[in-house]
Amino acid sequence: MVKRDLIRNIILALIAILTLVLLRYFVFSTFKVHEDAKNSYLDSGDVVVVNRNQPPKYKDFIVYKVKDIYYISRVIATEGEQARVIDDVLYVDNVYKDEPYIENLKTAYLSTSDTQTAFTSDFSLETITNNKYTTIPKGYYLVLNDNRQNTNDSRKFGLIKKNQIQGVITFKLFPLNQFGFIKAE
Repeated sequence: MVKRDLIRNIILALIAILTLVLLRYFVFSTFKVHEDAKNSYLDSGDVVVVNRNQPPKYKDFIVYKVKDIYYISRVIATEGEQARVIDDVLYVDNVYKDEPYIENLKTAYLSTSDTQTAFTSDFSLETITNNKYTTIPKGYYLVLNDNRQNTNDSRKFGLIKKNQIQGVITFKLFPLNQFGFIKAE
């Protein structure tokens, strides 16, 4: 009786471990935010959960890879959309988009810099893609950093391909006082 219970418990433990490993490998992974990937919501040293199976949508934070370096940016526009920034104002499909998540960074930047310099330099989809696209093609995303002075995003790398995306950031593990789900603002 005891031997049978021991074997059953070992088998259950192995199944649980195997399930966790498979989930970690195919569905979820963790990512530690580095200095170049931080933004208004995620700081350097934060540990987040990345969902590999969730398709990115507008305002989601994504982890993507460019030349063996991982970056975090916010999805600004998806396939079939047009996007541009003129005088610090984002337009998607020629409709003004409110970006409250950058206001604190923008205010801080404008208070310390020459007021003639915009927080977000003007661009359009055409300038990012060297006039190759007027709308975002299927399987591509336009991403921007919340700190628009950090141009390690679509302004530098071009449109991000679906296969470059490691996943959507869904949960913050560390620091513990910010433990919880991440909502696209």
